[in-house]
Amino acid sequence: MAGVAFSQGEAKHVDGIMAVVGDKYVLRSDLETEKAQILRMGGVADTQAYVCAMFEKLIVKQMMLNQAELDSLPLEESRIEAEIENRLRYFQQQAGSQEELERYLGKTVAEYKEEIRPKMREQLLIQEMEQKLTASVKISPQEVREYFMKIPKDSIPVIPAEVEVAQLIIEVPISQESKDFAREQLEKLRARIVKGESFEKLARIYSEDPGSGKMGGLLPEFGRGEMVPEFERMAFKLKQDSLSPVFESSFGYHVMQMIQRKGERVIVKHILIRPQSTSSDLGEAAARADSIYKELKAGNMKWCDAVKRYQNDNFGDRGNCGFLKDETTGSQKIIFETLPTEVKLLVEKMAVGAYSQPRITASQDGTQVFRIFYLKDFIAPHEASLTQDYGRIQVEAEASKKQEVVETWVEGARKRMYIRFMTEFYLCPDLQTWENRN
Repeated sequence: MAGVAFSQGEAKHVDGIMAVVGDKYVLRSDLETEKAQILRMGGVADTQAYVCAMFEKLIVKQMMLNQAELDSLPLEESRIEAEIENRLRYFQQQAGSQEELERYLGKTVAEYKEEIRPKMREQLLIQEMEQKLTASVKISPQEVREYFMKIPKDSIPVIPAEVEVAQLIIEVPISQESKDFAREQLEKLRARIVKGESFEKLARIYSEDPGSGKMGGLLPEFGRGEMVPEFERMAFKLKQDSLSPVFESSFGYHVMQMIQRKGERVIVKHILIRPQSTSSDLGEAAARADSIYKELKAGNMKWCDAVKRYQNDNFGDRGNCGFLKDETTGSQKIIFETLPTEVKLLVEKMAVGAYSQPRITASQDGTQVFRIFYLKDFIAPHEASLTQDYGRIQVEAEASKKQEVVETWVEGARKRMYIRFMTEFYLCPDLQTWENRN
């Protein structure tokens, strides 16, 4: 997009409403916020053309929001609340505690939630509108090839080093003695809550769920099918403000407090105590892992067979032989630099076709497990090609097709939607025909 000359004198007149789009507004503060967020990410020069692009982007967002409301696109309040809770959980993990977070925000969490709720609603409605516009977009192999062939030869991207790597996870068994001890500890905590002690305080001190523990046991709102079965069953049995008995799930032992139920969605707090493995449990798992490793190395067992035979369904992608996947493309080929640091350090020392010695680590839920890694392939940096990189090119081609659909909609919508610029300061060349006061 071409730039436009801005003078210092003009800059004094840009506060407040910059444009009206239907019954929505683009504010100077919106532009400054958008600009600051993009600049923090780096790689973008703060130029006149860049400011024009940001202004156009904000106008398009308001067009989509206006259309979403005209179309009465459904958006449940529970989804808004869930998004806010997820954001707060992330912020609190960064801050370290709710007290530190509130100190940083300069307001209470409740005040922040009320302040952010309208903006969150707008963001989600815009997402819904974009999804509605592009829901029917499909891309054929022929379109992928045509997209790739249109890329100028000197603009074909270089794909960084990639790997195909899989893991076999051997869980450490838990003795009945350890389970009984964990349940007993949680029964004592439950008794203290019944006698009047704060659930939140005890959760912060004792809960072994690292996410919710910092939040006084509070979990994001969830519905059926979003939690492990035992946890979900208990959540939907409890009445408002009631306290559950101690119960077991695949994560350990829980006590739960019902905070709110809204139809088929609930908000609860819980305290988790995990049974701990004993030294004999660890020894048993280590021996099993070492035996599997020796069988693999000797060629007496195929990798896929080992994963399917010895790995629990709760860990990794057992059905896909334990291969890690690229979250964007769904491919087994993963950019090497995006691997978790500990995996990257291990894999870079392995030869293609090799297995790593078993090593004890923590699983995603915090339990101890042994892992064996298998490096199937290491692909050096290379110029993108359809044969090697079809999945990545397909994703780019589909994104391009969706963008074309959105741009076509914008071109038509701006001709029928009321758009008025409130200042001449941002008369960007590409926007000069956008005003529509009919």
